[in-house]
Amino acid sequence: MRRIRLISALLLPGVVAGCSTSKVRNDFGDFLGRAGDLITGNTPTAAATRMEDQYFPDERREGINRLSARSFGRGEPYTTRYQQIAQTDSNFLVRATALRALNRSRDASATPLFIQGLSDPQLRVRLESVKALANVPDEAAIPRLLQMAADTREDRDVRIAAADALRNYQRVEVARGLISLLNQRDFAIAWQARQSLVGLTRADFKYDEGAWLGLLASDTNPFG
Repeated sequence: MRRIRLISALLLPGVVAGCSTSKVRNDFGDFLGRAGDLITGNTPTAAATRMEDQYFPDERREGINRLSARSFGRGEPYTTRYQQIAQTDSNFLVRATALRALNRSRDASATPLFIQGLSDPQLRVRLESVKALANVPDEAAIPRLLQMAADTREDRDVRIAAADALRNYQRVEVARGLISLLNQRDFAIAWQARQSLVGLTRADFKYDEGAWLGLLASDTNPFG
């Protein structure tokens, strides 16, 4: 720790002189992370080795998490490998972790995998896929997201995440689907549907389905 403090004291003033505060903060945080990795032995090479462990899924998950926690691990060639793991790993938790890493990477090329994951039999894979589509939207996901949000047999967290992801699509059918959730018995789902409607329309009729439907039926553009 003494070594890290000394390096930071020497390096930071020079960096600040030539960079914006936010960029300095991000770059310096990444620098400290790498320095800490070297001191503890948690290097990128060690993380990549763990990600490829043939015998222990927990090792693969830990390797993916460590790599995707670093800025360099949220780009090529790592994202390509995450996509491969998300499709082929025999352990569903490892596949879910790879999807989370792709989400953290905001990898738009992975949206077909996210959409595929919406129908996975494993809850964790479905949940990570829905969460990813909230950050990296794809209109091809709309029908399945609407179905998941409305399905009372689906896991509660998945339904909430689906209602959140639908905020990205300014489409009448999406708004109608969200309106239909406003009087759900589970208030968390109704609340999220309302938040997504507010985000889509910049209006707020709270939980009044009639008022929301009136907005859609009016001559004005409901999406501003």
